[in-house]
Amino acid sequence: MTTHVQAAISELAVPPARSPQERLSRSGGWLAFFLALAMLGSMVEALNTAAWSEGLAAVRGAVFGGAVLAFLLALTRWKGVFPFFYSFLASIAWNTTLLDHIVFPDLNLHASIEELIRRNITWLTALISGGPSADNLVFVTQLCYLGWWLGYLALWSLVRHRRLFHAILPTGLALLVNLYYSPIRLSGYLLAYLVATLLLAIRVELARNETRWQLARIRYAPDIYIDFLKAGLVFALTVVALAWTMPRIADRVNMERLLRPFEEPWRTVEDTWSRMYQALNYPAATVPAAVFGKSLTLGGPIALSDRPIFEAYTPRRTYWRAVTYDTYTGQGWLNTDEDVTILERYQPLGEPSFEMTYELTVTVRLLEEGQNVIFVPPQPLRVSLPTNADISTIWQDDGSQAVTVSMLRSRAFLEAGSSYQAVSAITLATVDQLRTAPPNYPEWILKRYLQLPETLPERIRELAWEVTAPYDNPYDKATALEYYLRQYKYNQQIAAPPPEADGVDYFLFDIRQGYCDYFASAMVVMLRVIGIPARFVAGYTPGEELPLPEGQMGSQISSGIYRILERNAHAWPEVYFPQYGWIQFEPTPSEPLLVRPVARPTEMPGSSQSQPPGGGMDSLDDLRPERGNPELAPIEAEMGGLMGWVKRHLAGTIAGAALLVLALGGWLARLLWHRSLLRDRELLTRLFDLLATWAGRLRIPWPASHTPLEHAAAWNSALPETEPAVTRLVSLFVAQQYGRQQPSAEALATTLADWERLQPLLWQRWLLRWTRRPTP
Repeated sequence: MTTHVQAAISELAVPPARSPQERLSRSGGWLAFFLALAMLGSMVEALNTAAWSEGLAAVRGAVFGGAVLAFLLALTRWKGVFPFFYSFLASIAWNTTLLDHIVFPDLNLHASIEELIRRNITWLTALISGGPSADNLVFVTQLCYLGWWLGYLALWSLVRHRRLFHAILPTGLALLVNLYYSPIRLSGYLLAYLVATLLLAIRVELARNETRWQLARIRYAPDIYIDFLKAGLVFALTVVALAWTMPRIADRVNMERLLRPFEEPWRTVEDTWSRMYQALNYPAATVPAAVFGKSLTLGGPIALSDRPIFEAYTPRRTYWRAVTYDTYTGQGWLNTDEDVTILERYQPLGEPSFEMTYELTVTVRLLEEGQNVIFVPPQPLRVSLPTNADISTIWQDDGSQAVTVSMLRSRAFLEAGSSYQAVSAITLATVDQLRTAPPNYPEWILKRYLQLPETLPERIRELAWEVTAPYDNPYDKATALEYYLRQYKYNQQIAAPPPEADGVDYFLFDIRQGYCDYFASAMVVMLRVIGIPARFVAGYTPGEELPLPEGQMGSQISSGIYRILERNAHAWPEVYFPQYGWIQFEPTPSEPLLVRPVARPTEMPGSSQSQPPGGGMDSLDDLRPERGNPELAPIEAEMGGLMGWVKRHLAGTIAGAALLVLALGGWLARLLWHRSLLRDRELLTRLFDLLATWAGRLRIPWPASHTPLEHAAAWNSALPETEPAVTRLVSLFVAQQYGRQQPSAEALATTLADWERLQPLLWQRWLLRWTRRPTP
């Protein structure tokens, strides 16, 4: 017999359980129950250890509450939707009580319910309107309900229906997602989950066999499960050990190409997540690139460590851009670029070119694993990695098409120690050139970079016009705002703005102190008020210069080595000047002012993108004269190919372990299952009953007064394409029931194979009828 045939025989051979004790015994008994709780516990404890937010202890209670209720309901005779409706009501009462005791210990139950409803409605409003949210209570509430249903469905599927994979797969998926994004290594919880799952699979399969042995009156040792579990534990540990040694596949080029079609929808999911859960606690071990997403909230206190992020080999000191933002919401910033383009190594980004620039080549060496945001000097041209670029397409005044790039991400996993090169267009525009640049802004610039919310307080507008009134050109107006803001106090330990307050207004008029996010936001908003296009940029300051290694003075890297730490994270404004592009300003008083050329540099021959003139002239991105312009040796990034075969990382290990263990666990369960099959004497009766069930679903007449052959005729009239299989099944059924003729094993195998082939057609017909679509 085929695998499907044997599986069908096994399922149909066992009659329904008649008592709670029998249901419990058939699902594996108390041992299976506690193994299922251990499986759920490994998932929920991994979530608590990741410490995404306060209040996650409520999730533990929600998971086990749902599991225990499902266990009790599964032992009853309740059927249909009633158990799920009962569980739905119970989940509301249980989770509300948990949140009241754990999250709102100082509020009474009525006040807690009001607060939960209000804050969840506010979150939904932000989700629908496209705004950001920083309310961790909503995150905890959603996890409580998700955890409740994970626990409920796991125990319900296991005890009531003995569907093992329905019980373990949702929990395993939740665990893998948490492990993949967690900044903390949680491999121990994955190990506990895999061992508990494999032991549970063995216990459930043994319980199925024991049921059949009892029905067939086959004698067996009552403590046989102990031997099975001993062998199963050895097997489980062996499989996990083998999976842990499997090579990672995340860096393989073929895998990257395979997943490429899913990048954009998954990016949408990640961006929405970042926008709606901005205030989650990302511990110190979080990969720094993770903080640079599609949105940024003006929040409360920050704590930046001396954790090294990357080293840069560069001839000149420069800021390191990660992402630009174009839309101010009143509570933070959004990057509204919706298009993602795929760029190969050294492929030009396609941004507009500007006058008075030269190409600067830098090399970045990562000091942390798992980064994917590419850090570049402002106005990048090309990089040495295959990348995904967030872009907007623009039409220039001359009718040509170009793009603006707001963020670059590597398409491959970058290891600690891997490197890449970036080439950027560095401006040499002098103060006089910027001051006299005519404000002839392109239409696409005005449309996008003058945006302000309608709710912007009027006193911000009044202050912007007051500060810039004495000046008659964009450069001097921007410089005046820069100087004005630098009089405010720098403080990283400020309280977050009230929920309904405008962040810039809160900074300028209420607390009058803040950190770089507030200084940069205030300058961009005030520039937009007076009609000067500007944008908000996040990244890193130049970092700390390191002494050159001995023996390498005058060598290829003698241009300078800079180490960028987490505390160098920074935000700044960029102002658009026609002809010269985006120019940086520095309103944050904790950072030195940017030095600009004050005299016209030596004329550069030919192209506007040439090498800088001699004499050590400082530019916008220079804080001191450069020490030379040696050519940097190309340092190719270590990615993909055979290198991934010998290097193991947590993300790939998790995926490889889970897939291998699930596959081997399924294979073992099938093997044990098939070896213990018994012939079912009531097989044809059960198949005929299933035929009657499908007749009801498909609205085929099936009156009790008809004979089996009349039923078959009605069925074949409605579904003529099924006639050979149905006729064969009904004929064998009639011969067995009324002629006392037992069918041969070959006839049963053929009939069951026919039934397997009928399943897709029957489901298709039912779905078409359910959706009220015409039958093909």
